Amino acid sequence: MKIFLKILLFVSISTFSFAQKTVLDKPITLKLSNERLEEALKIIGDRNGFSFSYNPADFDLSRRVTLNAAGKAVRQVLDELFRDSATYKERRNHIILQKVAEKPEEPKDIIINGYVFDQETGERIAQVSIFEKRTLVSAVTNQMGYFRMRLPAALPNPRLEVRKERYLGTSVTVNNQQAMDIGLIHTKIDEKPLQILTQTKPSSVPVTDTFKVRVPAPTPVFVASADTSNVPRQKRKLNLENVEKTFVDAFTTAQQAVHIQNVRDTIYRPFQVSLLPFVGTNHVLSGNVINGLSFNIIAGYSLGVNALEVGGFANLVRWDVHGAQISGFANLVGRNVYGLQASGFANGVLKNFDGMQASGFANLTAGHHSGLQIAGFANLTGGSFTNGFQTAGFANVTLGSMKSGQISGFANLTLGNVSGWQISGFGNLALNKLRGIQISSYFNYATVHEKGLQLALFNYADSSGALPIGLFSFVRRNGYRRYEISTDELNYANVTFKTGIQKFYNILTIGSNFGMADKPLYTFGYGVGTALNLGRGWMTNVDLTANKIMQATNRFDSSNGIFYRLSLGLEKKITRHLALFGAASLTGLTAQPGYLKLDNSRLYQPFPTATLRNGLDFTNWVGFQVGIRICNR
Repeated sequence: MKIFLKILLFVSISTFSFAQKTVLDKPITLKLSNERLEEALKIIGDRNGFSFSYNPADFDLSRRVTLNAAGKAVRQVLDELFRDSATYKERRNHIILQKVAEKPEEPKDIIINGYVFDQETGERIAQVSIFEKRTLVSAVTNQMGYFRMRLPAALPNPRLEVRKERYLGTSVTVNNQQAMDIGLIHTKIDEKPLQILTQTKPSSVPVTDTFKVRVPAPTPVFVASADTSNVPRQKRKLNLENVEKTFVDAFTTAQQAVHIQNVRDTIYRPFQVSLLPFVGTNHVLSGNVINGLSFNIIAGYSLGVNALEVGGFANLVRWDVHGAQISGFANLVGRNVYGLQASGFANGVLKNFDGMQASGFANLTAGHHSGLQIAGFANLTGGSFTNGFQTAGFANVTLGSMKSGQISGFANLTLGNVSGWQISGFGNLALNKLRGIQISSYFNYATVHEKGLQLALFNYADSSGALPIGLFSFVRRNGYRRYEISTDELNYANVTFKTGIQKFYNILTIGSNFGMADKPLYTFGYGVGTALNLGRGWMTNVDLTANKIMQATNRFDSSNGIFYRLSLGLEKKITRHLALFGAASLTGLTAQPGYLKLDNSRLYQPFPTATLRNGLDFTNWVGFQVGIRICNR
């Protein structure tokens, strides 16, 4: 039973191994001299366990052939025997030979094919990039390491560039060879790859290439390409390798992504035209090409642009743009832009921008931006923003510092320091230091407002050395705040809150007489004021308030009077957070005649009572206010 299981396991493994390697890829070793073609085919088949099927009338079977094959694949041996006069098809354990119709004209192209293998282990290598620099014709090896590519027959001295991640790149001269094996040297990630090793097969001297190590001619060499993926990189907060890989994967097919991963050579072209990404004059190597002028009928994909790129729908660039990039819908750049980027919908730059970015909807600069950002809806800058301004119909966001300005229809947000201005229709937020101006219709927020102005209905700052002007301003740390309890000639008790800064603060006040006859039921008012520190705990205040008088509960109409009060007060601290104050005031009241039954004999009236055009009386008097204050500092 054990012997049976061993035999079954051996047969299964053998069958599986054979299934993985086709007959045409099977290596054979054979030496023939002046044999008839018919006999040569029989010998090849008999010695290697397969047979040929063909029409004897299609071939000159009496033709004498000589063959010396050492480890060559069957298809390479057949290429030597038939020299493009036959095609091969594999059916189980048979190879079917068919005659190729003769072409009267000279071939315009030559077919080059072969295998790429690991020179140390002999194993064939899959997903190797092979290309010719002048034509940008390229191929990728299959799982068996086989490649096939077509080059123009008129191309002088064609050379194949062979690249594979974690292998030393090499350059091979084609000469008259149409079938070739190419060996690559594997490099470990911890080893320096820039070593020069002798090539096992002859090739001509490499052309000048700044991405390769220069070696003296005419020694044949393997040449290391400048493959930065073999160099250990330091960790960064943002892993640019992952960003670039995501950027590549989003817009490429599997074969195109292989080229981008393997080929670190930078190829330059003065001009390119494409219909879609990788469908154009740069073929599937467009992701490795920097173009001077680039025109994309629908969309294009390239390594970089050095002058101008125009796209009907979208432009996609892996690295940098120097110049102008214009598209009907969107532009996306993997690194930097120096110049102009304009689109109908959106622009995106994954690193830095120096120039002008304009779109119908949104702009994104992930790094530093210097210049202008103009969008119909929103702008976002991931780093700092300098030497210009952001303007958008809805919002501007800068995650770094802002050394310029922001204008938006709704809101502006800066997470870093602001040195400039923020203007919006609704609100502004500066989440770090602000040296400049915030203007909005509703709300301004600054963590530390060192210098400048806040102008909105509501202003807030953690600390401020600036001037906040609005309906209500609050400075948490070094602001001016007073909670007052006082009495005056009109109300028995008043509660007042003052907030802002010492130079300019807002006043909210409410007073009551607790239902006393001939007195207001209650009053409430709003005002502004300023304070001057006199030293030694003394401070003076000038306040101006407007107050509504309520004579009946829940009655708020024109029959109630309004009085305006200008007061000059003096404060003296008795503890760190407690002070006494007194103030002289000048009050003017507009109300219906006889609205308040004031005893004028006890009040000084500097101006005579007058009747206004609307029939209301204007009464004035000099009054007082005394009370206690709770101070924040």
